[in-house]
Amino acid sequence: MREPRPSAIDRLTAASLAHPWKFVAGALALAAAGGLLAARLEIRSSFEELLPSDVPSVREIKQLVKRVGGDGTVFVNVQWDGSPEGMAAAKALAPKLAQDYLAMGPREIRAVEWNVAPVERWYADHWPLFLELADIQKAHDRLVEELGKAKAEVNPLLDLGLDDAVATSGGPPVDVKGVELLDPAKPMPREEVAKRFAQYSDGFMVSQNGPSLLLVVRPAGTSLGVAEARALLDRMRTVAERHRAELDAHHLKLGYAGSFPTFVAEYEAIIGDVFSTFFACVAVILASLVIFFRDLRSMATLGLAVLCGVAVTFGVTWLVIGYLNTQTAFLGAIVVGNGINYGLIYLARVGQLRRQGVALAEACHEGAREAFSATLLASLGTAVSFGTLIVAANRGFRHFGFIGGLGMLLCWAATFALLPALLTLVEKVRPFRRRAKGDFLPGRVRVLERIFARPGLIAAAFAVLTVASLALFALRSPQMMERNLDNLTNEMKGNDELRQQNRLANSGLGKSSASVLALLPDRNVADGYCDVIRARQKDPRWSDLIEGCDTASSVVPRQQPEKLALLSDVARRLTDRVLDRLPPPQAARARAIRADLLAQRPVTDADAPSSLLDRFRERDGTVGGIAVITARPGAHLELEPSMRRFVEAVRNVPVGGRTYDASGETVIFADLLSNIEREGPLTTGLSFLGVCLLVVLFFRRARASARVLVSLAVGVVLMVGVASATGLKINFFNFIAYPITFGIAVDYGANVAARMSARRSVLPALAEVGPAVALCSWTTIVGYGSLLFSINRALRSFGWYAMLGELTCLLAALVLLPAMRLLFAHVPEEGEGA
Repeated sequence: MREPRPSAIDRLTAASLAHPWKFVAGALALAAAGGLLAARLEIRSSFEELLPSDVPSVREIKQLVKRVGGDGTVFVNVQWDGSPEGMAAAKALAPKLAQDYLAMGPREIRAVEWNVAPVERWYADHWPLFLELADIQKAHDRLVEELGKAKAEVNPLLDLGLDDAVATSGGPPVDVKGVELLDPAKPMPREEVAKRFAQYSDGFMVSQNGPSLLLVVRPAGTSLGVAEARALLDRMRTVAERHRAELDAHHLKLGYAGSFPTFVAEYEAIIGDVFSTFFACVAVILASLVIFFRDLRSMATLGLAVLCGVAVTFGVTWLVIGYLNTQTAFLGAIVVGNGINYGLIYLARVGQLRRQGVALAEACHEGAREAFSATLLASLGTAVSFGTLIVAANRGFRHFGFIGGLGMLLCWAATFALLPALLTLVEKVRPFRRRAKGDFLPGRVRVLERIFARPGLIAAAFAVLTVASLALFALRSPQMMERNLDNLTNEMKGNDELRQQNRLANSGLGKSSASVLALLPDRNVADGYCDVIRARQKDPRWSDLIEGCDTASSVVPRQQPEKLALLSDVARRLTDRVLDRLPPPQAARARAIRADLLAQRPVTDADAPSSLLDRFRERDGTVGGIAVITARPGAHLELEPSMRRFVEAVRNVPVGGRTYDASGETVIFADLLSNIEREGPLTTGLSFLGVCLLVVLFFRRARASARVLVSLAVGVVLMVGVASATGLKINFFNFIAYPITFGIAVDYGANVAARMSARRSVLPALAEVGPAVALCSWTTIVGYGSLLFSINRALRSFGWYAMLGELTCLLAALVLLPAMRLLFAHVPEEGEGA
């Protein structure tokens, strides 16, 4: 009779035992190649990297980079010691720095703003041209009307100033207070301009939070590339060092803030966090292995196998994706924490057999056979839960799913391919010595018998907790969503200097820096876009959010011929004879207004201050196709409802039969939230369905499958209940804790159920596998715990959610699942196998 053909896992184990050096050398070669490729991975921290490339806001950002070069800024704070002499020295240095920065060339620096006095003079000298044409026409018509009334009261044939030869000096006084432009109760236009610039000291942007003045540098590059941003800052510092003697002589100090320095600091913080948390995670997990197995060989062999899987995972990531984002940067620790679980179950069984006197080869074969099905189910379940994220349009989800799913499968493969080989090599160097020690299994079983004496009560308690968790979630679900987006952004931990420099810069800027840009075909379309935005600005839905909309026409006014004609006619009608008949306050104002009207001439882009026009200038020198929409200082765009309303206001703007959108970080953030709201429930449902299918396929029996799935579902529901009770909110990233938890936590119930099926018992099987399952959960918790050190608040909340899910699902697997089996102990289980 022919012997049955060995299974695939038996053949793999036999090959690994027979050719250990080939397996280890091959694995190390793959790991080395993967490590070299992984070293090329960069981390991109922009929210734009999380969205699909075809989302409108992302397309607009790409166009922005192409046409303008990005909207990033570098704020340079010139600080002094608080003395008047220090302020004078800072004011003397500012134009020199500005000139040096501009000398870096237009390919690097688009514009430098260091003094707003030319801007104030520009608007003060040309204020009539900035009036709306409709307002000028209204003032003109009202003046004609008032002068006509005055003429009629005296003599219908009397022309007040229009025909000096006919006009006489007689008649009553003329009152033109109905003309708003000439109303002495209104502030003078030049006074209004001066009021707008009153906060500045001699035109310098001096901070109210300390002795510092500001230079705003607008680079031509984009702040999305860390290498370019860091290189630019280094060159700017080198330029500033030319003035070291002047800085030291007057006790001046330069500080840098804005989007470029913040971006570089965030990147460096993420890099530091990624490496420190990865190595800390690996150290804690390896120490846990030593404590659990009480030998170094298990720690060394399992640690090496998993790290090989991780290295190959991130090498493939570089080949397929090419970079990491803020969501995937910490996956190394998560993959280690989860990927090591398969080896834990395997080695725990091998260790039990070796202590019973079983030879290494036989122990490896039996351990592999017993662990194969349950760990493969766990690996596939985790890969499926990660894999469901790949179907999402959200790039952050897709990348997270790809790397996590691939990592789980590679760690599982590395476990069963490498562990027999590594154990064989270690055995040759240091043979296994069976230590004489007591058998703890009977004692564990007795403890478990007391705990599970009343399984019905345990099941009832879980039922009550499940119902209570669902009720609490339903009650608090409206408050469960995170609405304050400040709680989802990057936190600059330990960088007090940068935070202080940003505060100084924002104070010196003196206006809201929250804005978005719309890229339009030409100046006319840009003006039409802003016309619609200004109309929306008056709408109660958006009036509290929009500060204004600016285009190149906000610097060089449009409709100049029409305006100049009307302004000239108004000035012509304000003759000396008319002014003499006005009440004294009106006369004084009218003379000043007339002088400004008569001074108006056509102006062009070449006449305007370059610091004003440069923000509307594109890389090819074109001016006019950009509209800048600024939020009010109190708009609170960090609050989701305000942000969504603001984004609604700047989108779908109709101009000339087409609609146009603005883009920027605020718009991208809104798209990200909308994307998560659509795809979060979908991926969670797909994950649960995929795990259900795998469990049914592997256990092939309804009752065993049902117990695993019920314990898993109860664990997730308890996670929701505890989160609701503790106020842990759901946000755009920690939502994926739900699909991920389904895939990872099925590991625990699957291993418990598989061991119960193999042993044809409940409590002895639980006593055997329970400690290993608990260690699996612990290593996973350690991996998730690494997220708590991320600078991203959303990622930290994901860590808390995931760790909470680990604990509740572990509790359900180790307590509820055995209790359910004991409740139906009278029902035969023959034929149910893993």
